Amino acid sequence: MTDSPSGPALKTIYKLTGIFGAVGFVWYLPVAGIRSASAFALGVAASAGNLWLFDWLSGSIVPGASSRAPWQAGAYFARYVLLLGIGYAIVKALNVSPLAVILGLLASAAAVLATLIFELISQVLRGRASH
Repeated sequence: MTDSPSGPALKTIYKLTGIFGAVGFVWYLPVAGIRSASAFALGVAASAGNLWLFDWLSGSIVPGASSRAPWQAGAYFARYVLLLGIGYAIVKALNVSPLAVILGLLASAAAVLATLIFELISQVLRGRASH
C-alpha cells in the first residue's frame, strides 16, 4: 500500500473486501454447495489481487516516479485480461456457474462503493456538526 492520503481508505477497502468475501462464502456454502462457495472465495482472492495490482501499478506510473517502465503502463490494462483468464480457469476447474466467480470478482468493487458511501456520509455529518 502507498503512503498517499488514500492509505487509510485503501486499508478499509482491503478489510471490507475480506469481510464481503467471508460473508459471501458463508452464505454460498449452504445455498449452492462447497464448489460454488470455493469459486466465490477464489473470485474474491482474484479481486483482492487485482486491487493490489491496481494500487501498485498506479503508484509506479505516476508522473515523477523515479523508475517508470513502459511495461507498467501496458500491465495496467493487461490485468483485466489476466483477471478474465483467472475467472475462466476457476469456472472450468470447479465446473460451476460463472455467477459465483463474477460475484466474488466484484467484492473489491463493493468494498470501494461501501467505503465511498461511508466517507460521503461522514463528510456530510462533519459538515452539519460544524454549523
